[in-house]
Amino acid sequence: MRRKDSKHFLAEAWAFIAIAVIAFVGGLLIGDLGSSTKTETVHISAAEEATEAEAGAETEEPAPEEATAASPNAQLFTSAGCGSCHTLSAAGTTGTTGPNLEESLAPDDNTAGIEEMIVNPNTEIVEGYPPNVMPQTYGQTLSKAEIHELAEFLVETTPAKPNP
Repeated sequence: MRRKDSKHFLAEAWAFIAIAVIAFVGGLLIGDLGSSTKTETVHISAAEEATEAEAGAETEEPAPEEATAASPNAQLFTSAGCGSCHTLSAAGTTGTTGPNLEESLAPDDNTAGIEEMIVNPNTEIVEGYPPNVMPQTYGQTLSKAEIHELAEFLVETTPAKPNP
């Protein structure tokens, strides 16, 4: 296709250059969307711990009454989603949406009280946290036995005490 004159050629060249520059800048901006300064917490799996023990690294055995992240109750805690909001070292979780359970559960909290907190979370709210953040459905989605197991696990791993 022949150009009628140099004006048309220059206009098309400038349009092409403008589009190329816009596409380049847009690509840079879109490329930066994926980068983030957010940090990620990584937990060591049991297989890696076993490898360290086999390599001669000394490992400390937990006390029999101390729960570990591999315990069934710790797994229940994480599978129920509790760890995504709550920090609890016994379960290996570092959530910050809800309170740190090691700090917020007190010696006057007992198994029955914790069960109530799980089923009806707005009955007792830790200072500094808003109501209606914790799901209100654990009474329907977890069995009574699971709720009791979670409460016992929290009593074992926090300052809370069992029922008298």
